[in-house]
Amino acid sequence: MLRKFLVQVHLWSGLIAGLLLAVQSITGSAVAFRETGNLWLHADEMIIQPMDTPILKISGVLTSFHGTFPEIPQNVLSVLYPQAPHETFFIRVWKNGSPAPNMYVSMNPYTGEITGWGNKWQYPFELMYRLHEQLSLGTAGIKIVHTSGFLMLLMCSTGLYLWWPRRESLRQALQIRRKPVRRFLLTAHRVIGAYSFVLVFLVALSGTMIFGVLSLLPIGPSTPSGFGMFATIGIDSDTTGKPVPVDVLIDTAQSYFPNDKIRDLSYVRLKRAVSVVSLIDSDAPNPRALNRVFFERQTGRVITVLDWDKLDGIALIEDWAIPLHSGEIIGTPGRLLVFVSGLFIPFLLITGALSWWKNLKSESLRIRRAN
Repeated sequence: MLRKFLVQVHLWSGLIAGLLLAVQSITGSAVAFRETGNLWLHADEMIIQPMDTPILKISGVLTSFHGTFPEIPQNVLSVLYPQAPHETFFIRVWKNGSPAPNMYVSMNPYTGEITGWGNKWQYPFELMYRLHEQLSLGTAGIKIVHTSGFLMLLMCSTGLYLWWPRRESLRQALQIRRKPVRRFLLTAHRVIGAYSFVLVFLVALSGTMIFGVLSLLPIGPSTPSGFGMFATIGIDSDTTGKPVPVDVLIDTAQSYFPNDKIRDLSYVRLKRAVSVVSLIDSDAPNPRALNRVFFERQTGRVITVLDWDKLDGIALIEDWAIPLHSGEIIGTPGRLLVFVSGLFIPFLLITGALSWWKNLKSESLRIRRAN
């Protein structure tokens, strides 16, 4: 009885969410190589000749940007700093309130020259990221993606249970039978699913963790996030006066973490009145470890400082989910594994659907003959 029920759960989860999961898996494979892919595909604009002069301060970057795009407000930008002498500043223009939604701009860090720009359709790896993160639908898309993660976990769990050998040996359970076609599709689906279970399950689980699902569980004490603190801290969203110079924000953030390289300056929701300076933790074992300083943009007041070394409980577990989900936790081999996992899922969805369809036709034929 339980087995029949789980067969239906596994089947209909795949049929209902199949296309969405295929999109998530394919875009996830691309996102695993997002930074490398951008540099490779846009080398003519994102790789420049290093110079002996210091790179521009953030005020110079914004001045140069607004000289070319005067209609775009500053508080819809995310400025990624170059992490190597030959790399450019990479500026992302977010959709909220912007006349140029999802635009990307490369800038020479030494001269301020705009070396290239375009929309999300001209930057395939950024487009893949937006689709993977939120289907390019904003908050609604994030909720859909979150739901798909749960469905993927459900399909992995029920699939493992249904595959687990009962009347056959493990060796037999891992054999793909070539004939007939219906049997081939079923055994190929079961065997590839069994081999890929651990990888696909970890990718799906870490994906749901990134969205904060663990925050719903009483796992223990956790360092509150800067976003969570906004619920209790008043933010001055008055923009009538002159804001504090943006270089002051960078210098202040650097004073908290003098040994860390700046990763980016960005703005968060809440009327875009909060600035965030993120720095790469120089001695953390997590390749995605970031220290962050949150500012009230208008006054420059420090709202909160998030030190990665002081994360604990749920916040620390969720932070490790990011390099696990991208494969970065073990470097390039991990990225390749994530890339491969993104190819497994469409194969499983296709063979599962075809197997169901063949079985449905066979059952229908059997009933007609019986009548």
